[in-house]
Amino acid sequence: MFSSLSREDFSWSRSRKALPVFFLLWFGGALLATVYLLIARTQLHDIERDETEKLLTDYLTINHSPNIYPSLRNTPTEGSLHGLAFIRMIRGDDHIILVNEQTEHPTFRGLVDLSPEKEGIWLIVGSVEEERVLSIVTRKYGNKVLIQAAKDGSEWYHLYRKLVRRTVLTVVCSSPVLWLFALYYVRFSLSSIISTRKKIDQLIRLPKSELLPEDGNGPELDSLYKQINRLLRQNRHLVSEMEDSLDNVAHDLRTPMTRLRSIAEYGLQAEGDTQRLREALSDCLEESERVLSMLRIMMSVAEAESGTMQLQLQECEAGATLAEIVTLYEYVAEEKEVEVRLETEGEVWVRIDRTRISQVWANLLDNAIKYGREGGWVKISARVDGSHGVVVFEDNGSGISENEQGRIWERLYRGDRSRSQKGLGLGLNYVRAVLEAHNGTISVSSVLHEGSRFEVRLPLMAS
Repeated sequence: MFSSLSREDFSWSRSRKALPVFFLLWFGGALLATVYLLIARTQLHDIERDETEKLLTDYLTINHSPNIYPSLRNTPTEGSLHGLAFIRMIRGDDHIILVNEQTEHPTFRGLVDLSPEKEGIWLIVGSVEEERVLSIVTRKYGNKVLIQAAKDGSEWYHLYRKLVRRTVLTVVCSSPVLWLFALYYVRFSLSSIISTRKKIDQLIRLPKSELLPEDGNGPELDSLYKQINRLLRQNRHLVSEMEDSLDNVAHDLRTPMTRLRSIAEYGLQAEGDTQRLREALSDCLEESERVLSMLRIMMSVAEAESGTMQLQLQECEAGATLAEIVTLYEYVAEEKEVEVRLETEGEVWVRIDRTRISQVWANLLDNAIKYGREGGWVKISARVDGSHGVVVFEDNGSGISENEQGRIWERLYRGDRSRSQKGLGLGLNYVRAVLEAHNGTISVSSVLHEGSRFEVRLPLMAS
Protein backbone atom coordinates (compact mmCIF):
# COMPACT_ATOMS: atom_id res chain seq x y z
CA MET A 1 0.00 0.00 0.00
CA PHE A 2 2.72 2.46 1.03
CA SER A 3 4.78 1.51 -2.03
CA SER A 4 2.36 3.58 -4.13
CA LEU A 5 3.53 6.76 -2.38
CA SER A 6 5.78 8.94 -4.49
CA ARG A 7 8.13 11.82 -3.77
CA GLU A 8 5.28 14.22 -4.50
CA ASP A 9 3.35 12.75 -1.54
CA PHE A 10 6.13 13.90 0.83
CA SER A 11 6.03 17.49 -0.41
CA TRP A 12 5.28 20.36 1.98
CA SER A 13 1.79 20.97 0.60
CA ARG A 14 0.81 17.30 1.02
CA SER A 15 2.39 17.23 4.49
CA ARG A 16 0.27 20.19 5.59
CA LYS A 17 -2.86 18.36 4.44
CA ALA A 18 -1.72 15.15 6.16
CA LEU A 19 -0.91 16.82 9.49
CA PRO A 20 -4.54 17.03 10.78
CA VAL A 21 -5.13 13.43 9.70
CA PHE A 22 -1.95 12.32 11.48
CA PHE A 23 -2.96 14.06 14.71
CA LEU A 24 -6.44 12.57 14.48
CA LEU A 25 -5.00 9.07 14.02
CA TRP A 26 -2.38 9.56 16.73
CA PHE A 27 -4.80 10.90 19.33
CA GLY A 28 -7.29 8.22 18.33
CA GLY A 29 -4.64 5.56 18.92
CA ALA A 30 -3.63 7.19 22.21
CA LEU A 31 -7.28 7.27 23.30
CA LEU A 32 -7.74 3.59 22.44
CA ALA A 33 -4.52 2.74 24.31
CA THR A 34 -5.77 4.70 27.35
CA VAL A 35 -9.11 2.90 27.30
CA TYR A 36 -7.29 -0.42 26.96
CA LEU A 37 -5.07 0.36 29.94
CA LEU A 38 -8.05 1.48 32.05
CA ILE A 39 -9.90 -1.74 31.26
CA ALA A 40 -6.79 -3.81 32.03
CA ARG A 41 -6.26 -1.92 35.31
CA THR A 42 -9.88 -2.46 36.34
CA GLN A 43 -9.70 -6.18 35.55
CA LEU A 44 -6.43 -6.62 37.46
CA HIS A 45 -7.82 -4.68 40.43
CA ASP A 46 -10.86 -6.95 40.49
CA ILE A 47 -8.60 -10.02 40.38
CA GLU A 48 -6.43 -8.66 43.20
CA ARG A 49 -9.44 -7.77 45.35
CA ASP A 50 -11.10 -11.15 44.80
CA GLU A 51 -7.88 -13.04 45.63
CA THR A 52 -7.31 -10.99 48.80
CA GLU A 53 -10.92 -11.48 49.91
CA LYS A 54 -10.63 -15.23 49.27
CA LEU A 55 -7.42 -15.52 51.26
CA LEU A 56 -9.00 -13.63 54.16
CA THR A 57 -12.11 -15.83 54.02
CA ASP A 58 -9.96 -18.98 54.02
CA TYR A 59 -8.01 -17.68 56.98
CA LEU A 60 -11.13 -16.86 59.01
CA THR A 61 -12.69 -20.20 58.14
CA ILE A 62 -9.66 -22.17 59.37
CA ASN A 63 -9.11 -20.06 62.51
CA HIS A 64 -12.79 -19.54 63.41
CA SER A 65 -13.76 -19.60 67.08
CA PRO A 66 -16.65 -18.10 69.10
CA ASN A 67 -14.32 -15.44 70.42
CA ILE A 68 -11.60 -14.73 67.90
CA TYR A 69 -10.09 -11.96 69.93
CA PRO A 70 -10.34 -13.00 73.62
CA SER A 71 -6.68 -12.56 74.42
CA LEU A 72 -3.27 -12.63 72.82
CA ARG A 73 -2.81 -16.34 73.47
CA ASN A 74 -5.95 -17.15 71.48
CA THR A 75 -4.60 -15.50 68.30
CA PRO A 76 -3.30 -17.61 65.48
CA THR A 77 0.39 -17.95 64.82
CA GLU A 78 2.29 -16.01 62.15
CA GLY A 79 2.93 -19.10 60.09
CA SER A 80 -0.73 -19.74 59.44
CA LEU A 81 -1.58 -16.57 57.34
CA HIS A 82 -2.29 -18.74 54.28
CA GLY A 83 -0.66 -16.45 51.69
CA LEU A 84 -1.57 -13.11 53.27
CA ALA A 85 1.19 -10.56 53.79
CA PHE A 86 -0.22 -9.42 57.11
CA ILE A 87 -3.35 -9.39 59.25
CA ARG A 88 -4.25 -6.67 61.73
CA MET A 89 -6.97 -7.23 64.32
CA ILE A 90 -8.33 -4.27 66.25
CA ARG A 91 -10.65 -4.29 69.25
CA GLY A 92 -10.93 -1.00 71.02
CA ASP A 93 -7.41 0.17 71.85
CA ASP A 94 -5.85 -3.28 71.34
CA HIS A 95 -4.03 -3.95 68.05
CA ILE A 96 -2.47 -7.20 66.93
CA ILE A 97 -0.42 -7.33 63.70
CA LEU A 98 0.55 -10.72 62.31
CA VAL A 99 3.18 -10.58 59.57
CA ASN A 100 4.08 -13.38 57.19
CA GLU A 101 7.81 -13.91 57.79
CA GLN A 102 8.17 -15.65 54.44
CA THR A 103 7.43 -12.36 52.70
CA GLU A 104 10.43 -10.30 51.68
CA HIS A 105 11.02 -7.04 53.56
CA PRO A 106 8.30 -7.15 56.26
CA THR A 107 7.87 -3.39 56.64
CA PHE A 108 6.79 -3.15 60.30
CA ARG A 109 7.16 0.60 60.42
CA GLY A 110 4.91 1.01 57.41
CA LEU A 111 2.28 -1.31 58.88
CA VAL A 112 2.21 0.58 62.17
CA ASP A 113 1.72 3.89 60.37
CA LEU A 114 -0.98 2.40 58.14
CA SER A 115 -4.50 3.49 59.04
CA PRO A 116 -6.57 0.53 60.39
CA GLU A 117 -9.43 1.37 58.07
CA LYS A 118 -7.23 1.84 54.99
CA GLU A 119 -8.00 -0.40 52.03
CA GLY A 120 -7.21 -0.41 48.34
CA ILE A 121 -5.42 -2.16 45.55
CA TRP A 122 -1.69 -1.75 44.88
CA LEU A 123 -1.04 0.57 47.80
CA ILE A 124 2.59 1.53 48.37
CA VAL A 125 3.46 0.82 52.01
CA GLY A 126 6.74 1.49 53.85
CA SER A 127 9.79 3.62 53.28
CA VAL A 128 11.70 3.99 50.06
CA GLU A 129 14.11 1.22 51.08
CA GLU A 130 11.40 -1.17 52.25
CA GLU A 131 8.36 -0.13 50.26
CA ARG A 132 5.94 -2.83 49.24
CA VAL A 133 2.94 -3.02 46.96
CA LEU A 134 -0.04 -4.40 48.89
CA SER A 135 -3.68 -5.06 48.10
CA ILE A 136 -5.54 -4.37 51.35
CA VAL A 137 -9.10 -5.21 52.41
CA THR A 138 -10.92 -4.62 55.71
CA ARG A 139 -13.75 -6.58 57.27
CA LYS A 140 -15.71 -6.36 60.53
CA TYR A 141 -15.95 -9.55 62.55
CA GLY A 142 -18.78 -9.36 64.98
CA ASN A 143 -19.56 -6.04 66.56
CA LYS A 144 -16.20 -5.34 68.18
CA VAL A 145 -13.42 -6.69 65.98
CA LEU A 146 -12.07 -4.99 62.80
CA ILE A 147 -9.81 -7.12 60.65
CA GLN A 148 -7.43 -5.63 58.08
CA ALA A 149 -5.71 -8.06 55.72
CA ALA A 150 -3.27 -7.52 52.86
CA LYS A 151 -1.87 -9.60 50.04
CA ASP A 152 1.36 -8.93 48.18
CA GLY A 153 0.30 -7.29 44.85
CA SER A 154 3.71 -6.69 43.34
CA GLU A 155 3.35 -9.40 40.70
CA TRP A 156 0.21 -7.97 39.08
CA TYR A 157 1.36 -4.38 39.76
CA HIS A 158 4.67 -4.82 37.94
CA LEU A 159 2.88 -6.68 35.16
CA TYR A 160 0.56 -3.70 34.73
CA ARG A 161 3.49 -1.24 34.80
CA LYS A 162 5.21 -3.31 32.11
CA LEU A 163 2.01 -3.27 30.08
CA VAL A 164 1.82 0.53 30.40
CA ARG A 165 5.40 0.98 29.25
CA ARG A 166 4.92 -1.28 26.25
CA THR A 167 1.67 0.42 25.30
CA VAL A 168 3.24 3.88 25.47
CA LEU A 169 6.22 2.64 23.48
CA THR A 170 3.88 1.15 20.88
CA VAL A 171 1.96 4.43 20.54
CA VAL A 172 5.19 6.40 20.16
CA CYS A 173 6.77 3.95 17.71
CA SER A 174 3.58 3.84 15.65
CA SER A 175 3.95 7.54 14.75
CA PRO A 176 5.93 6.91 11.51
CA VAL A 177 3.38 4.32 10.40
CA LEU A 178 0.52 6.66 11.24
CA TRP A 179 2.28 9.42 9.28
CA LEU A 180 2.45 7.14 6.24
CA PHE A 181 -1.22 6.29 6.74
CA ALA A 182 -2.02 10.02 6.82
CA LEU A 183 -0.07 10.63 3.61
CA TYR A 184 -1.76 7.67 1.96
CA TYR A 185 -5.18 8.95 3.06
CA VAL A 186 -4.42 12.38 1.58
CA ARG A 187 -3.29 10.72 -1.63
CA PHE A 188 -6.46 8.60 -1.69
CA SER A 189 -8.65 11.67 -1.07
CA LEU A 190 -6.89 13.47 -3.94
CA SER A 191 -6.98 10.45 -6.24
CA SER A 192 -9.85 11.86 -8.27
CA ILE A 193 -7.98 15.16 -8.78
CA ILE A 194 -4.76 13.30 -9.63
CA SER A 195 -6.68 11.15 -12.11
CA THR A 196 -8.27 14.26 -13.63
CA ARG A 197 -4.84 15.91 -13.95
CA LYS A 198 -3.44 12.87 -15.75
CA LYS A 199 -6.41 12.78 -18.11
CA ILE A 200 -6.02 16.48 -18.87
CA ASP A 201 -2.29 15.90 -19.51
CA GLN A 202 -3.24 13.17 -21.96
CA LEU A 203 -5.87 15.44 -23.46
CA ILE A 204 -3.22 18.05 -24.27
CA ARG A 205 -1.42 15.53 -26.47
CA LEU A 206 -4.61 14.41 -28.22
CA PRO A 207 -6.41 16.20 -31.09
CA LYS A 208 -8.28 19.35 -30.13
CA SER A 209 -11.63 17.67 -30.71
CA GLU A 210 -11.10 15.22 -27.81
CA LEU A 211 -12.87 15.78 -24.48
CA LEU A 212 -12.94 14.15 -21.05
CA PRO A 213 -15.34 11.19 -20.63
CA GLU A 214 -18.52 12.46 -18.99
CA ASP A 215 -20.02 9.08 -17.97
CA GLY A 216 -18.87 6.17 -15.83
CA ASN A 217 -16.61 8.13 -13.47
CA GLY A 218 -19.03 8.55 -10.57
CA PRO A 219 -21.57 11.36 -10.06
CA GLU A 220 -19.02 13.87 -8.70
CA LEU A 221 -16.41 13.32 -11.41
CA ASP A 222 -19.05 13.16 -14.15
CA SER A 223 -20.30 16.60 -13.07
CA LEU A 224 -16.73 17.92 -12.80
CA TYR A 225 -15.77 16.57 -16.24
CA LYS A 226 -18.85 18.15 -17.78
CA GLN A 227 -17.80 21.52 -16.37
CA ILE A 228 -14.23 21.04 -17.58
CA ASN A 229 -15.48 20.05 -21.03
CA ARG A 230 -17.64 23.16 -21.09
CA LEU A 231 -14.58 25.27 -20.29
CA LEU A 232 -12.61 23.43 -22.97
CA ARG A 233 -15.29 24.12 -25.56
CA GLN A 234 -15.46 27.78 -24.55
CA ASN A 235 -11.68 28.05 -24.63
CA ARG A 236 -11.49 26.42 -28.04
CA HIS A 237 -14.27 28.70 -29.27
CA LEU A 238 -12.42 31.76 -27.94
CA VAL A 239 -9.18 30.58 -29.52
CA SER A 240 -11.01 30.06 -32.80
CA GLU A 241 -12.53 33.53 -32.53
CA MET A 242 -9.14 34.98 -31.72
CA GLU A 243 -7.60 33.29 -34.75
CA ASP A 244 -10.42 34.60 -36.92
CA SER A 245 -10.05 38.03 -35.36
CA LEU A 246 -6.32 38.05 -36.03
CA ASP A 247 -6.97 37.04 -39.61
CA ASN A 248 -9.54 39.82 -39.95
CA VAL A 249 -7.26 42.36 -38.28
CA ALA A 250 -4.43 41.34 -40.58
CA HIS A 251 -6.76 41.65 -43.57
CA ASP A 252 -8.22 45.00 -42.55
CA LEU A 253 -4.94 46.54 -41.40
CA ARG A 254 -3.00 45.37 -44.41
CA THR A 255 -4.78 47.80 -46.73
CA PRO A 256 -4.28 51.04 -44.70
CA MET A 257 -0.72 50.07 -43.71
CA THR A 258 0.15 49.27 -47.35
CA ARG A 259 -1.38 52.57 -48.42
CA LEU A 260 0.61 54.39 -45.73
CA ARG A 261 3.82 52.85 -47.00
CA SER A 262 2.99 53.60 -50.65
CA ILE A 263 1.99 57.19 -49.90
CA ALA A 264 5.15 57.71 -47.82
CA GLU A 265 7.30 56.37 -50.67
CA TYR A 266 5.39 58.56 -53.12
CA GLY A 267 6.04 61.60 -50.91
CA LEU A 268 9.75 60.83 -50.62
CA GLN A 269 10.04 60.79 -54.38
CA ALA A 270 8.54 64.28 -54.66
CA GLU A 271 11.71 66.25 -54.07
CA GLY A 272 10.96 69.97 -54.09
CA ASP A 273 7.26 69.43 -54.94
CA THR A 274 5.58 70.97 -51.91
CA GLN A 275 2.02 70.31 -53.14
CA ARG A 276 2.77 66.64 -53.70
CA LEU A 277 4.26 66.34 -50.23
CA ARG A 278 1.16 67.97 -48.70
CA GLU A 279 -1.11 65.53 -50.51
CA ALA A 280 1.00 62.59 -49.33
CA LEU A 281 0.93 63.78 -45.72
CA SER A 282 -2.84 64.33 -45.92
CA ASP A 283 -3.37 60.81 -47.20
CA CYS A 284 -1.09 59.44 -44.46
CA LEU A 285 -3.16 61.23 -41.82
CA GLU A 286 -6.36 59.80 -43.28
CA GLU A 287 -5.07 56.24 -43.25
CA SER A 288 -3.57 56.56 -39.76
CA GLU A 289 -6.90 57.93 -38.53
CA ARG A 290 -8.58 54.84 -39.96
CA VAL A 291 -6.20 52.56 -38.00
CA LEU A 292 -6.60 54.60 -34.81
CA SER A 293 -10.37 54.48 -35.21
CA MET A 294 -10.25 50.69 -35.35
CA LEU A 295 -8.07 50.52 -32.25
CA ARG A 296 -10.27 52.97 -30.32
CA ILE A 297 -13.38 50.98 -31.09
CA MET A 298 -11.66 47.73 -30.12
CA MET A 299 -10.62 49.27 -26.79
CA SER A 300 -14.16 50.57 -26.19
CA VAL A 301 -15.59 47.12 -26.88
CA ALA A 302 -13.06 45.57 -24.48
CA GLU A 303 -14.06 48.09 -21.79
CA ALA A 304 -17.74 47.35 -22.29
CA GLU A 305 -17.26 43.58 -22.22
CA SER A 306 -15.14 43.77 -19.05
CA GLY A 307 -17.67 46.07 -17.34
CA THR A 308 -15.23 48.99 -17.04
CA MET A 309 -16.80 51.30 -19.64
CA GLN A 310 -17.31 54.76 -18.13
CA LEU A 311 -20.78 56.08 -18.98
CA GLN A 312 -21.83 59.72 -18.66
CA LEU A 313 -25.50 59.06 -17.98
CA GLN A 314 -28.13 61.73 -18.47
CA GLU A 315 -31.86 61.93 -19.08
CA CYS A 316 -32.56 62.02 -22.82
CA GLU A 317 -35.53 61.64 -25.12
CA ALA A 318 -34.72 58.85 -27.56
CA GLY A 319 -36.64 60.45 -30.46
CA ALA A 320 -34.52 63.61 -30.26
CA THR A 321 -31.23 61.66 -30.42
CA LEU A 322 -32.55 59.68 -33.39
CA ALA A 323 -33.54 62.87 -35.20
CA GLU A 324 -30.00 64.22 -34.84
CA ILE A 325 -28.52 61.08 -36.44
CA VAL A 326 -31.09 61.10 -39.25
CA THR A 327 -30.14 64.69 -40.04
CA LEU A 328 -26.44 63.77 -39.95
CA TYR A 329 -26.91 60.95 -42.51
CA GLU A 330 -29.35 62.86 -44.70
CA TYR A 331 -26.83 63.55 -47.48
CA VAL A 332 -25.40 60.01 -47.40
CA ALA A 333 -28.92 58.61 -47.84
CA GLU A 334 -29.61 60.99 -50.72
CA GLU A 335 -26.45 59.85 -52.53
CA LYS A 336 -27.57 56.24 -52.18
CA GLU A 337 -31.16 57.21 -53.07
CA VAL A 338 -32.42 55.64 -49.85
CA GLU A 339 -35.42 57.17 -48.09
CA VAL A 340 -35.03 57.45 -44.30
CA ARG A 341 -38.24 57.80 -42.28
CA LEU A 342 -38.40 58.46 -38.53
CA GLU A 343 -41.64 57.62 -36.70
CA THR A 344 -42.05 58.06 -32.93
CA GLU A 345 -45.06 57.18 -30.81
CA GLY A 346 -44.88 59.74 -28.02
CA GLU A 347 -41.82 60.60 -26.01
CA VAL A 348 -39.42 57.84 -24.93
CA TRP A 349 -37.34 59.05 -22.00
CA VAL A 350 -34.28 56.98 -21.11
CA ARG A 351 -31.17 57.49 -18.99
CA ILE A 352 -28.22 57.06 -21.33
CA ASP A 353 -24.74 58.17 -22.29
CA ARG A 354 -25.85 60.44 -25.13
CA THR A 355 -22.57 60.27 -27.06
CA ARG A 356 -22.28 56.48 -27.02
CA ILE A 357 -25.95 55.86 -27.80
CA SER A 358 -25.67 58.30 -30.70
CA GLN A 359 -22.81 56.14 -31.96
CA VAL A 360 -25.11 53.12 -31.69
CA TRP A 361 -27.82 54.87 -33.79
CA ALA A 362 -25.18 55.99 -36.27
CA ASN A 363 -23.80 52.45 -36.69
CA LEU A 364 -27.24 50.94 -37.22
CA LEU A 365 -28.34 53.66 -39.66
CA ASP A 366 -25.02 53.59 -41.52
CA ASN A 367 -25.33 49.80 -42.01
CA ALA A 368 -28.94 50.13 -43.16
CA ILE A 369 -27.96 52.72 -45.78
CA LYS A 370 -24.70 51.04 -46.78
CA TYR A 371 -26.29 47.64 -47.42
CA GLY A 372 -29.61 49.02 -48.67
CA ARG A 373 -30.73 48.93 -52.27
CA GLU A 374 -30.88 52.03 -54.44
CA GLY A 375 -34.33 53.51 -54.25
CA GLY A 376 -35.02 51.57 -51.08
CA TRP A 377 -36.06 52.77 -47.66
CA VAL A 378 -35.01 52.72 -44.00
CA LYS A 379 -37.66 53.06 -41.34
CA ILE A 380 -36.78 54.09 -37.76
CA SER A 381 -39.42 53.93 -35.02
CA ALA A 382 -39.43 54.59 -31.28
CA ARG A 383 -42.08 53.62 -28.76
CA VAL A 384 -42.66 52.62 -25.14
CA ASP A 385 -43.23 48.95 -24.34
CA GLY A 386 -43.86 48.34 -20.65
CA SER A 387 -40.75 49.29 -18.69
CA HIS A 388 -38.57 49.59 -21.81
CA GLY A 389 -38.12 51.96 -24.66
CA VAL A 390 -38.00 50.19 -28.03
CA VAL A 391 -36.17 51.56 -31.08
CA VAL A 392 -36.42 49.65 -34.37
CA PHE A 393 -34.26 50.05 -37.49
CA GLU A 394 -35.87 48.33 -40.47
CA ASP A 395 -34.82 48.30 -44.14
CA ASN A 396 -35.51 46.49 -47.41
CA GLY A 397 -31.86 46.03 -48.31
CA SER A 398 -29.70 42.99 -48.99
CA GLY A 399 -30.52 41.26 -45.70
CA ILE A 400 -28.39 38.80 -43.73
CA SER A 401 -28.23 35.06 -44.32
CA GLU A 402 -29.39 32.76 -41.53
CA ASN A 403 -25.89 31.33 -41.10
CA GLU A 404 -24.37 34.79 -40.57
CA GLN A 405 -27.00 36.18 -38.18
CA GLY A 406 -25.38 34.48 -35.19
CA ARG A 407 -21.91 35.80 -36.05
CA ILE A 408 -22.54 39.44 -36.92
CA TRP A 409 -22.00 40.39 -33.25
CA GLU A 410 -18.51 38.89 -33.15
CA ARG A 411 -15.55 41.20 -33.00
CA LEU A 412 -14.00 41.93 -36.43
CA TYR A 413 -16.40 39.59 -38.19
CA ARG A 414 -17.39 40.70 -41.68
CA GLY A 415 -19.62 38.72 -43.99
CA ASP A 416 -18.67 37.98 -47.57
CA ARG A 417 -20.89 40.73 -49.00
CA SER A 418 -19.61 43.28 -46.47
CA ARG A 419 -16.03 42.83 -47.71
CA SER A 420 -16.88 44.89 -50.74
CA GLN A 421 -17.81 47.84 -48.48
CA LYS A 422 -15.55 50.01 -46.38
CA GLY A 423 -15.69 49.05 -42.73
CA LEU A 424 -13.84 47.66 -39.73
CA GLY A 425 -16.07 44.78 -38.74
CA LEU A 426 -16.48 46.34 -35.29
CA GLY A 427 -19.75 48.25 -35.63
CA LEU A 428 -22.29 45.69 -34.42
CA ASN A 429 -19.90 44.28 -31.84
CA TYR A 430 -19.50 47.78 -30.43
CA VAL A 431 -23.28 48.39 -30.62
CA ARG A 432 -24.07 45.31 -28.53
CA ALA A 433 -21.30 46.08 -26.01
CA VAL A 434 -22.58 49.64 -25.44
CA LEU A 435 -26.20 48.52 -25.11
CA GLU A 436 -25.26 45.80 -22.61
CA ALA A 437 -23.37 48.44 -20.60
CA HIS A 438 -26.71 50.32 -20.48
CA ASN A 439 -28.52 47.10 -19.40
CA GLY A 440 -30.15 47.04 -22.80
CA THR A 441 -30.45 44.40 -25.53
CA ILE A 442 -30.45 44.19 -29.31
CA SER A 443 -31.87 41.50 -31.58
CA VAL A 444 -32.01 40.96 -35.33
CA SER A 445 -34.41 39.33 -37.74
CA SER A 446 -33.56 39.24 -41.43
CA VAL A 447 -34.37 37.55 -44.71
CA LEU A 448 -31.69 37.41 -47.36
CA HIS A 449 -32.35 39.88 -50.25
CA GLU A 450 -35.48 41.16 -48.52
CA GLY A 451 -34.18 43.32 -45.67
CA SER A 452 -33.29 43.37 -41.97
CA ARG A 453 -34.88 44.49 -38.73
CA PHE A 454 -32.82 45.47 -35.66
CA GLU A 455 -34.71 45.98 -32.39
CA VAL A 456 -33.10 47.85 -29.48
CA ARG A 457 -34.59 47.74 -25.97
CA LEU A 458 -33.43 50.17 -23.26
CA PRO A 459 -34.80 50.54 -19.70
CA LEU A 460 -37.03 53.57 -19.26
CA MET A 461 -35.98 56.34 -16.92
CA ALA A 462 -37.35 55.74 -13.42
CA SER A 463 -40.23 58.08 -12.70
